[in-house]
Amino acid sequence: MPVTDSCSTYALHSDATTDVAELDATEIDIFLEHIDEIDREQRWSARFEATSSQLDGEENEFVAPLVFELGDIRSLLANWAFVQSAMSITDPVRLMLEYTQAMMGFLLFNPSPETVEIIGLGGGSLAKYCHKFLPGTSIRGVDVDWNVIDVADQFCMPPRSDRFEIIWADGSDFVVTDQRSTDILLVDGFDSSGQPPQLCSPDFYRACRARLNANGILVVNLCDHAGKNEPILRRLRECFGRIITISVEVGMNLVVFAFRDERDRFDREKLREAAMILQREHPLPMAGLVEKLLW
Repeated sequence: MPVTDSCSTYALHSDATTDVAELDATEIDIFLEHIDEIDREQRWSARFEATSSQLDGEENEFVAPLVFELGDIRSLLANWAFVQSAMSITDPVRLMLEYTQAMMGFLLFNPSPETVEIIGLGGGSLAKYCHKFLPGTSIRGVDVDWNVIDVADQFCMPPRSDRFEIIWADGSDFVVTDQRSTDILLVDGFDSSGQPPQLCSPDFYRACRARLNANGILVVNLCDHAGKNEPILRRLRECFGRIITISVEVGMNLVVFAFRDERDRFDREKLREAAMILQREHPLPMAGLVEKLLW
């Protein structure tokens, strides 16, 4: 169904009668519950109702990435189970998903990086936020799926410039072949099956560490049951030594911070002080993030 607004798009489903004000503080919860309900319906149909030929037809109807809207929220879906991005149409830079706020926790350790690279651009939530709130930072977004890059303008992406670049490439190849380096490397790459193996291999993590500048930080978003994350966490510890995690209840996300260089013992009180300073300039729950850090 066509939709017309400041970043025009097409959405498979649209609730044009939804009052944005009604969603208010719970809008993202309503949206995620709506997606989850669709996913449950799809699973029920697959198990009890559809024939194999019908299933093939239904699967073919979902062409990822899919732009989906509900009220004020525009999202990018890899399938009904994976929400790649969620954007407020009236406030496109706002970080709506809790895990993206957690990934910005790197600011507690480096509040003004010169460069930030993002593997897995998606709808550009992190890229847009960094572009606006880190005006001295150059941002490079990398995505392997041209169809994702093709819908970038529908998510109000900043115009390409000397400090904002979108690169069509496989993230695992990019970190090896691109000759530049970075202060912060954010890895948030998923496809319709989950996290691709090449983005969580020991070779990939070693390449990420080599790409980081002195005192650089790798930030990885994991999204799976806790037990399934353990092999990846072991690889990260083997490649980096010190890691810190933040668990995000909504979505089963675990955000990992891996530090290129050995650091002194982390002091939570100093991090609380850093959070208070950051919250003067960033609309993020920095103080809350400090309390969730585990090391």
